[in-house]
Amino acid sequence: MIELKPLSIANVNIHYQWNNDEELNYYDSDFPHNNEPFESFLSRMKRIVETKNTSNVLFEVYEKQSNRMIGIVDIHEIDVHNKKCSIECTIGNKSYRNQGYGKAAFVAGLTYCFETLGMHKVSTSAFDFNENWIALATKLGFKKEGLLREHAVKRGKYSDKIIFGMLGNEFDVLKKALVSEKEAVLN
Repeated sequence: MIELKPLSIANVNIHYQWNNDEELNYYDSDFPHNNEPFESFLSRMKRIVETKNTSNVLFEVYEKQSNRMIGIVDIHEIDVHNKKCSIECTIGNKSYRNQGYGKAAFVAGLTYCFETLGMHKVSTSAFDFNENWIALATKLGFKKEGLLREHAVKRGKYSDKIIFGMLGNEFDVLKKALVSEKEAVLN
C-alpha cells in the first residue's frame, strides 16, 4: 500500500504546499498558520537533507502502485540513551485521506522506530479536537500518558494536547494483531 523513502529535496514544491496548508497547520502545529516564503523554506529543507541529524528522521510516504508521494512521517526527539522518540504522520495529499494510508504509514514508521532504531518507547500527540488521530493511536494500542492543558490557541480558543505512548512489548502485540488481520483477509 505505501513505502517510506528518505526526504528528497526534489519534492520541495510539494512539501512547500503542505507546509503552507492552513488545514494541515491547524492539526499539526502549536503555532498559528503563517505562509513561509519559498526561499526560506527551501533553505530549511536543504539544511534538513544535508545535515546528519541523529535526533530526527523524516520520511516521505509513497503510494506504492502510483509511486506518488502522499505524505510524511516525522520521527523526532530520538534519544538513544533512553531508547525513546516521538512520531507524527501526515497524509498531505487530501485525495488519499481516510483510506488507510495514514494507518499504513504510521505502522511503517513505528516498525522503523522499534525494529531499526531499537526504541523502547514511542510517543505521539494530538490536539483534543483531532478525533481521527486519537482514534487511530488508540486503535493501534497507544496509551494516553498525559494532557497538556490549554496548550495552544486554535481558531481563537485554547486546546488541550494529548500525549500517547507505546512500549516495545505493546508494539509486539500490535504486530501479531496485524499479521492475524492480514491472514484473516487472505483466508
